[in-house]
Amino acid sequence: MTSRRLALLSLPIAIALTGASASAQTPADAWDKCRGDSDRTVIEGCTRVLQSRQLDEPEMSEALSARATAYRHLRDYPHAIADYEEAVRLRPGAVWAHAGLALSHRESGNAQRAIGEFDIALRLAETELGSAGPQSAEYAHRASRIGLILLERGLAYEQQHDGEHAIADYREGMSRAPHEPDLGNALCWILATRGESLDEARRACDQSLRDRPDHPPTLDSRGLVNLKQQRFQDAWNDYDAAARLGPDGPSWVFGRGVAALRLGRTAEGQADIARAERLNAGVRQYYADLGIRP
Repeated sequence: MTSRRLALLSLPIAIALTGASASAQTPADAWDKCRGDSDRTVIEGCTRVLQSRQLDEPEMSEALSARATAYRHLRDYPHAIADYEEAVRLRPGAVWAHAGLALSHRESGNAQRAIGEFDIALRLAETELGSAGPQSAEYAHRASRIGLILLERGLAYEQQHDGEHAIADYREGMSRAPHEPDLGNALCWILATRGESLDEARRACDQSLRDRPDHPPTLDSRGLVNLKQQRFQDAWNDYDAAARLGPDGPSWVFGRGVAALRLGRTAEGQADIARAERLNAGVRQYYADLGIRP
């Protein structure tokens, strides 16, 4: 069980490579692998590219960033951090290399270092945004990137139990990228768990579900809002929709059980709660920590 929720979203920022052309002295197949999809293949290809020693600094930064991302996916954080650090040394203005370094620090448990790197990534991204025309597609794309970085920094603040800064980042992220559904879910969830600004939480969940209607964690978030607002039939509806999409999600199965109990459907509610506890023995305490008891 994660510190944030039973079915915590995985919200990785994808590294955006520089698009540098392969050096003529570097085997093309090595670049193909370095820019591929399989993490171990990427590591193999990028290592060959880097060993060719025929690269300019942008190419080296690209290969290092790609290999670092593959290491991070494999949870090999020491190698990921080393590669990202070298990539940003070679290209200090590379937004996504700083973001990838921040993610590596956060995922390895160092939220403070992560926040520092996200700060750098945001400053660089703001500079890039300023060079795009406000009405252009590129401006919208860059604003969306800022929203995603704010989302990831907010998660780092949550890791530090700093809810106020996390909420501020999610709110700002939604203003920059209103149609990034993970931002809406993140804001909805943290407000619901804290039991504050529940109408705002609902609006954030509603926005997220308009953009991604069949997403169990967001339905779970809105279900919690409904429980806390004593809208028990609405809560049951949301949890039931989540359970139909993901039958083995302990959080929404338990939530559906609680909602059923509140509606007087005792046997149904007890059956769901028992099943949720078979799926995850800690789910009852998890809900108790959120202020919800059967």
